Amino acid sequence: MTDSAVLMHSEAGHTYVTYKARYIGLFAIVLLNIATGFVWLTYSSVSTAAQGYLNCSSTVVNATSILYFLAYLVMGPVSGWMFEKHGIKKSLLFGAGIQIIGTLLRYFSNFIESTPESPGGRIALTLVGQIVGASAQPFFLNVPPKYAAVWFSENGRTTATMIGSVSNAFAAALAQLIVPIITTDKDSMSTSVLVCVGLAVVSTIPVIFMSERPPTPPSPSAAEALRETKEEPFWISLKKVGSNKQFLILMFSFGTFVGFFNAFSSLISQFTAPFGYDATEAGYFGAAMIVAGLVGAGISGPVIDRNKQFKLLLKSMVPLATLFYIIFVFVVRKDFFIGIIVASALLGFFSFSLLPVVLELGVECTYPVTPASSTSLLWGSGQFFAIIFLLILGALQDDKKAAETGVNPPLIFIAVWCVLATAPVYLYKSPYLRLEAEARMRANESHSFAGKQEYPMEEFSFGDQAEYGADKKYIA
Repeated sequence: MTDSAVLMHSEAGHTYVTYKARYIGLFAIVLLNIATGFVWLTYSSVSTAAQGYLNCSSTVVNATSILYFLAYLVMGPVSGWMFEKHGIKKSLLFGAGIQIIGTLLRYFSNFIESTPESPGGRIALTLVGQIVGASAQPFFLNVPPKYAAVWFSENGRTTATMIGSVSNAFAAALAQLIVPIITTDKDSMSTSVLVCVGLAVVSTIPVIFMSERPPTPPSPSAAEALRETKEEPFWISLKKVGSNKQFLILMFSFGTFVGFFNAFSSLISQFTAPFGYDATEAGYFGAAMIVAGLVGAGISGPVIDRNKQFKLLLKSMVPLATLFYIIFVFVVRKDFFIGIIVASALLGFFSFSLLPVVLELGVECTYPVTPASSTSLLWGSGQFFAIIFLLILGALQDDKKAAETGVNPPLIFIAVWCVLATAPVYLYKSPYLRLEAEARMRANESHSFAGKQEYPMEEFSFGDQAEYGADKKYIA
């Protein structure tokens, strides 16, 4: 099927088709995000073992997370440019390739002798591998809204965005549970590093079988995107998005909560250690937050797909997430394992519900700018704040003071910042530009279709729809 056939179909027949093949690409995105999540937390989720393996301080272990976020800031714009120039599939293959290279470099460091007197070689190659592997992250984090916009109808876009976006967080839950089980001491650290190599390789396979674009668009906005022979230059789109005041409100709130999630996942074992909890128990806290968060996102995605009340959910979930960050200050204490688990779960439930909502709102308030631009800046703000928060929270961490007072200073900082970040959300008032444009396009198409006396069936037949697994048709 040619691109021109798609355009004739869209303009003449006004038939919108969703294909079962769309799930292959979505599955590939999920696997890639899971792999990069393990790259992120390989060392910081087992800080003590990592320090012994690398013969380094906790600062170096924390640096593996900081470098992970820094790599995003550098490669985020590059990923957006590649999506524009080379398309989704080639960009994902490129990201998957550098992820494999990065994980291999980290594993090769195992063959460099490391002693307390001479730890430099292993540390250096590990950090280089971490930077290379982390450079793949923006290719996987930025793609869900763009992929959903091209392959899914307006009744499934938010759910698809949700699935692709939370898969990275799901990986964090898995990593916090699995890595401590595999890594029982410094000698088993290399096994966890090797597992990451295997995940990076396996996650590349589905990308090979995914299609770049659907034969027929699933919605009017997808038809408009596919109709363009060349998208607006990414840098111009980025500038437009960055000067949108309504978008900047979203970016600040999204950056705050994603940044705290990233920092929290990296440092949770350090936050709870003064109160007698080991790395395995800390992994349970992080996993409870993420698993409950996945449930929250799994509920919010389909609900929003049906009622389209993005702004209502945004202004409800942000204060609730803030409330549980405040509660968390008081529940993290000795001999209160169940209380921390419950607070972690509720915090995750309300925080994760925001992910698909804000990512879709970012597209709605900047339409018709390419989704890659808004997504890149939103995730970039999260990584930027994560770096700042990691540095601040690490500096505030005082095990002795926390044990004496029963309150950990970094948790107080998180609660106060979230309170400050809640107010701007109520200033967000942008209309749903993409949904409104689609409604107008459907109305115009219905009017044009009604005015025709005849419509030959041949105009509805372009290529073999069965080849791509035609699932549903939407006729304007």
